[in-house]
Amino acid sequence: MDDYVEPGRAEFVERLKSVNLGRQRLLSTVNLLGSVMATPAGRLQPAPRSRLADVVYDQIRDGVIQGLLPLGSRLIETQLASDLGVSRGPIRLAIQRLIEEGLVVERPHQGAVVREFAAADLVDLYNVRLGIETVAIRLATRIRMDVEPLRAQVALMDAGAEAGDAVAVLRHEVEFHLALCEGCGNRLLANMFRGLEGQLLMALTQDDVVHEDLREAGEIHRVLIAAIESGDEYAAAEALQQDVLSAVNLTISRLGGDPGSLLPRTTYRSAD
Repeated sequence: MDDYVEPGRAEFVERLKSVNLGRQRLLSTVNLLGSVMATPAGRLQPAPRSRLADVVYDQIRDGVIQGLLPLGSRLIETQLASDLGVSRGPIRLAIQRLIEEGLVVERPHQGAVVREFAAADLVDLYNVRLGIETVAIRLATRIRMDVEPLRAQVALMDAGAEAGDAVAVLRHEVEFHLALCEGCGNRLLANMFRGLEGQLLMALTQDDVVHEDLREAGEIHRVLIAAIESGDEYAAAEALQQDVLSAVNLTISRLGGDPGSLLPRTTYRSAD
């Protein structure tokens, strides 16, 4: 079956060529790894961050998230190794990481397959997301977090909208929410959101979930920043829930699910 060609593979290979991350760059990474030598007194130099396995993982992950490797398509080690100009070892490691991240699943008689999202999967994903981010924005408001990292992501959303790049807009939306979790003062929340980040990007980009007007993304997230700056953590939580739920309800319906399966928005009563 090694000669089987999955849909999307040709586009995946062409994208690799266009961004110049084919054989030559990966081989240069191998050479870089080979240059790491022991220092005097038997101590090792720090390992380079750009390891071959990480480069391979990043490339396959981007292909999955951006839809270059379509939902339900098989990830065949020999094909990917040929496309990327590496041995099967780094490919195998990358696929295992993607399985652990929830972007790829293993199926009997098929092997590794790009995950497909059903309506129930999105309900589970967004109920967890709501729990994490509702707490995060309340904490962020309470400690009056520095909102400049959030403004930076809004500026990038605006730039993506101006360029008509829906994928960039969605990516920076997710980065906005990651920055919120990172800035709320609770490291556990940030780590939990990072665990969802890939699945969120994959579900959003591959289902073509976009704003009718891409400029809406920046405006919506400016509202969230204003809510944080207001100092009213309950109003901020309600604004966030409105943002998150409005973005996913249509997707769940399109997949044949019931948006009512999502936890309803919580209406908070400010403390007297």
